Amino acid sequence: MTVAPNKTTKDNNEVIKEKVEQEKKCFTIMPIADHPDYDNGHFSRVYNHLIKPACQKAGFKAVRADDAKASHMIMFDILKNIIECDMAICDLSSKNANVFYELGLRQAFNKKTILITDGRTNTPFDITGFRYVKYDHTLRIDSVINDIDEISAMLLETETASDDDVNSIVKLLKIQPAKIENLQLNEQDTVIFEMIRRLDEKMTRIENSQKHNTQFKNLNLSKKLIDMYSTSCDNYLLNKLISFDPNNIKPEDIEIFIKNRKNDEQSE
Repeated sequence: MTVAPNKTTKDNNEVIKEKVEQEKKCFTIMPIADHPDYDNGHFSRVYNHLIKPACQKAGFKAVRADDAKASHMIMFDILKNIIECDMAICDLSSKNANVFYELGLRQAFNKKTILITDGRTNTPFDITGFRYVKYDHTLRIDSVINDIDEISAMLLETETASDDDVNSIVKLLKIQPAKIENLQLNEQDTVIFEMIRRLDEKMTRIENSQKHNTQFKNLNLSKKLIDMYSTSCDNYLLNKLISFDPNNIKPEDIEIFIKNRKNDEQSE
């Protein structure tokens, strides 16, 4: 007996797909690595507890550079998001060079962007004329709630503002924004692009597999060496062997260890 497809399930899937396609994205331009003037993980906390909730409240999905999973594609994803995302938040805190570079690209294409800063560092002189939200770097719960409201309000205000009223160097200088040509790929180009994409995915899987296998082999090798010498070598040599980090053991290190051990045995 043939079972008719569930129309309700199909309709629901189409609604979900349409919702995902229509989801507004806000690219976050901000420091990612730890900075000596801040506690470790500070900017990750800013992103997770301040920026993401503010974006969600304004109806946007927050996106950050390190959200990209494939290491080979991260730069491509950054450039794509800088140009294509509906909105961007730029955190000027710590005066990070990569942040200013990405902000410059975003501004060159005259894309809507809001600026935020924690106020610990002076705002660069060439953007002091632009509006920005100042948030509390301590991330105290009462301050965070107020800062989320201010950032989300500025997101909504910028989204609905006319192009002439956007925080934009392009508009300020009255110059033409940069453009990217829309190229139509033929069937052959599409096939080649898909092959490159699949090759990139395979390279990433191979790299991850090699890292895992190397760690596993080194770990097994170190255990074998410990078993080999545990009955005969003195505590000093045994502790030296055990102290090796399995992830960082090099073949030459093991050869030196074995050679020294043999010399010790011969001298005995």
